[in-house]
Amino acid sequence: MLGLSIITAQSAQADKGYRYWGYFQAAAGASNWTAAMTGPTTTLKDGDVEGWTFTASRNDIPATEPMAPPEFAALCDGIAEVAGKIRVGIVVDFGGAEIAPAGETPKEVITDCAVVPAKSNGLAVLESVAKVRADKSGTICGIGGYPANECGVEIDMPTVTAEPQTTAILTDEEAGPFDKSKILPVALAIVLAISIFIIIRKRKK
Repeated sequence: MLGLSIITAQSAQADKGYRYWGYFQAAAGASNWTAAMTGPTTTLKDGDVEGWTFTASRNDIPATEPMAPPEFAALCDGIAEVAGKIRVGIVVDFGGAEIAPAGETPKEVITDCAVVPAKSNGLAVLESVAKVRADKSGTICGIGGYPANECGVEIDMPTVTAEPQTTAILTDEEAGPFDKSKILPVALAIVLAISIFIIIRKRKK
């Protein structure tokens, strides 16, 4: 059997983007994540879900949502209401190895239910499940010690390498007896295509 390899060309130039902690929210009753438009300073309500994901993005590639869905019922299953406090589901996704800083390994995803004082904000909820590192502007740089030092750095965006696609071409022995009836329609289609091309070229002249 012969093989024909078809390889799709990829651009050698890497696209630039930024690596950082993305912040998402889901209001009580919502079933989808929404990218937060502000920092984690919004006052939360019982039933809300907070999401954080270590991600990389650029103008045409948005930040990746946390891998776990914002299912409050699942995150806070069995956690009863407490007077003067609220229950907030939280997901912390440490991202994939392809965007991990050199020498660092992503941690396991955190899925938890935070029980915090009423009128708490997103930062209070996050700090209840992990140690938080922030810069002077309040930007969240690290969660649970990850990443160890950086804060919103520019990186070369990871690219997917094209794999050769092999199309099998059978020999006469493998294909079986030669069947002219199968070749004739293909040949006629090719002749018709060439004829149309010639007519179009003549009209353009």
